[in-house]
Amino acid sequence: MYQKVILILLLTITHVNLYAQELNFGSDYSSIYSVSISDLNPGLDLDFGLLAKNEGVSSLSMNESKVISIEGVRYLDVYVEIMADEYLLKDGNPSCATNPSCRIPFTLQAAYANRGQNNTAQSTIMNVLSFTATALFPIKYRGNAPPGPPPTPVYSGYNPALFNETAYLYIYGSINVGNVDAGSYTSDITITVSYD
Repeated sequence: MYQKVILILLLTITHVNLYAQELNFGSDYSSIYSVSISDLNPGLDLDFGLLAKNEGVSSLSMNESKVISIEGVRYLDVYVEIMADEYLLKDGNPSCATNPSCRIPFTLQAAYANRGQNNTAQSTIMNVLSFTATALFPIKYRGNAPPGPPPTPVYSGYNPALFNETAYLYIYGSINVGNVDAGSYTSDITITVSYD
């Protein structure tokens, strides 16, 4: 009889401890953790320069890329998606999308650096598939270490901006100039950044 009473008390204590240890960190960081992107060289676009009809392939290297900074909480991962139009269109005219004489094929390339410096030598090439480059990476490189602890729960006086770092995106690529009309050719590149 004495042993049965002890067993019942242990089950009761275990049951209480399970609920007392529960913490819900949540997975929606958007309400307290912000991520922002900015252009490090405003006003400068990807510029392939003056090219002649039927010139062929013209490329910009990573060192000639458009540089975008991403600022966010250093221990959180971000998902980055870069979507480019398939063609540069003469004067940006959408009707040129189906006319080979006023469109130039564009090949997107992209990379990111998350080691704290704007340095292409420390960059990682992003996967590109069908004019879309994607990557999932921490704002601050952590090597082979596992992800950090869950985000700190909100409390009075907590400032998540104190934990911010900056990563860098490099957008570049190539065009193939064929038998096209003379003019200015442009297209759009859309960048989406969110916490994972």
